Amino acid sequence: MTTAILLAVLGGALLHASWNALIKWEPDKLAASAAVAMGAGLVAVPVAALSPLPLPPSWPMIGISALIHVVYFALVGYVLRHADLGVAYPLTRGSAPAFTAILAAVWLGEHLALNGWLAVGAIAAGVITLSADALLRGGLTARAAMLSFTNAAVVVAYTLIDGVGARLSGNAASYVSWMMMATAALIAVIVWVFYRDKARTQERSFWIRGLIGGALSIGGFGIALWAMTKAPIGLVAALRETSVLFAAILGALIFDERFGPKRWAALILIVVGIGLLRWPF
Repeated sequence: MTTAILLAVLGGALLHASWNALIKWEPDKLAASAAVAMGAGLVAVPVAALSPLPLPPSWPMIGISALIHVVYFALVGYVLRHADLGVAYPLTRGSAPAFTAILAAVWLGEHLALNGWLAVGAIAAGVITLSADALLRGGLTARAAMLSFTNAAVVVAYTLIDGVGARLSGNAASYVSWMMMATAALIAVIVWVFYRDKARTQERSFWIRGLIGGALSIGGFGIALWAMTKAPIGLVAALRETSVLFAAILGALIFDERFGPKRWAALILIVVGIGLLRWPF
């Protein structure tokens, strides 16, 4: 993994944490998550128009990923309704990298070097440790924990599918834009059928924030998929989960969530993991 790819993925991780913080800020988390998904679909339209069509082998991946992302956005809304950003986000994202790397090795034959496995392990350990403070002080319900781990499985599924799909598409920007448009269309249908009256009562500023969150979402995910066409999926997936560090910082700054010693220890683990990505052995 080159330095340019590493820095790009870190930037994408910040974007990812930012749109999750935006959902946490809203009173109705589920509605906010749907708004972000639809906003991402709108932002994707000009990107798709300016990009070549994804190559045919990637279209099944786009369809499957869109269905999985509907579940993902719904679970994000539910989880953030019942837990701190600094708890739910690390549990969801932190339990995914190691499984992604293992499945990428088994399914795609991407066997990492020793430093790659150590980096994945350190980042995953740091990510999970970030939630320890809030877990000990009751910042997570049993229901939220179950939903967080369920969404972690969803993250693993779409990461592998989209990593392969982006490679098959011939163009990562084209792939992510079509996938986001398909996801937004599915969510828009669900909102129209079941929540149309509630959607009509939302203020214009709510939809503007959804559009901003959508731009952050597609930007962060697009960077990750581009990186997966240039570097092993397992490494990119692990590095992308450093977004939990940004989420912990945003949680402390915006939502007054305590950033205690355990979170500093987690920060050290994550930094060590990032360093291992650039230390080949």
